Amino acid sequence: MIIKNLTEGKTLASLGNETIKVKIELGNGTNEEIVVPAGISTGKYEAKIVTADEAISQIKRIKNIILNKGWMQEELDKRLDELGLGANASLAVSAAFWKAQSKISTRQNLKFPRLMLLLFEGGKHGNPNISMQEFMIIEDSLKESILDFKMLRAYLEKNNLQSTVGAEGGFSPVGFDNVIALDTIKKVFPKRRVAIDAAANFVEGQVVNYYMLVSKYNIESIEDPFSDEDWEEWISFSAKFSNKIMIVGDDLTATNPKRLQKAIDLKAINAVIIKPNQNGTISGTLEAVKIAKKAKLKIIVSHRGEETVDDWIVDFALTVNADFVKFGGMDRGERVAKYNRLSTLGMQ
Repeated sequence: MIIKNLTEGKTLASLGNETIKVKIELGNGTNEEIVVPAGISTGKYEAKIVTADEAISQIKRIKNIILNKGWMQEELDKRLDELGLGANASLAVSAAFWKAQSKISTRQNLKFPRLMLLLFEGGKHGNPNISMQEFMIIEDSLKESILDFKMLRAYLEKNNLQSTVGAEGGFSPVGFDNVIALDTIKKVFPKRRVAIDAAANFVEGQVVNYYMLVSKYNIESIEDPFSDEDWEEWISFSAKFSNKIMIVGDDLTATNPKRLQKAIDLKAINAVIIKPNQNGTISGTLEAVKIAKKAKLKIIVSHRGEETVDDWIVDFALTVNADFVKFGGMDRGERVAKYNRLSTLGMQ
C-alpha cells in the first residue's frame, strides 16, 4: 500500500506530558490518525523513546524515504528499525499504517477478551503505601465491570474512605496498603478472581510473600512478582504455581521477542503482557504475540500509564485475539475511551 502523506504533531497524554500523533494518508484515499501512549513505569528492556520534539524531527527526516512508495507492514517496520528511530516515532508511523488498513468493523464476528478491571492502584500510580502497582478483578462482561466499579465506589464512600483515583483510573485511598486493598476486594467481591501487578522492579528491597497471597486470596494472576533479572525466583515460583495461576511477564519480557523466548525456554511464565510501544513497531509486537501463542501463553494486551483518548489498542487486542485486556479503571476519560470502544464494537 502506498503512503501518500504523513502529518506529525504533538498532543498531551494523561499526565500532561507531550506525546506525538501522526496522520497518515494512503494511496487508496484512507486517512487515519494515531496517538502513541507512554509508560509511567518503564522497564529497562523496552525500546527507548525520545522527546516529542525529537520524534517529530525524526519523522520529518524520513518522509522522503517512505512517502510515495508501496509498503507491506513488515517491510515498512523493518525499514523503520533500520532508520534507528525512537520507539515513539517508529510506532507512530507503524501503528498509523496498521490502523489505516486494519480498523475493526462492527459487522465482524468478534471474540471479546476478558477484562482485568483496575480497582486499586499504588506505587508510582497512586498512594505509595500501596506498594504494588495494580489490584484488579477479572470480568467476563462490560456490564459486570461497570456495576462492580460503581459498587466499589459506593462501598468506599459509605465507609468514609477516599474515592479519588490514581493515574490509571483506579482508587487509591490514603491509609490503604497492599493487605487492606486485598481484604477490601475480598469483602466486596468475594466471588471475583483477583489479578495483581506487583511491578517488582519499582519496589526493590521489599519482600512480598506471594505464596501467602495465593493461599489467602482468590488470585488468578500475578504480574511481575520479581525483578527482571531474578530468573531463579521466577523459575521457582512458576514451577510451584503455574498450574494454579497466571504468572505474567511484563517488565521481564517487555514485548521483546528475545526476552520472551528466554522466559519461555526457562519456564518462567505462562502469560505475557503485550504493549506495542514497548517494542516500537507493529510487526515486532506481532512477532512477540506469535511466539507467545506458539508456547500457549495467555495474551494480555495492555494500555500504558500515560494514555490518550485514542482507542486503537482495543482494535489491536481484538485483532490478535487477546485472552485478556488491561484498560484501567472506569474513571478518567482516556481509560473510559477504551471501554467505550469495546461497547461500540458490541461487547455487552
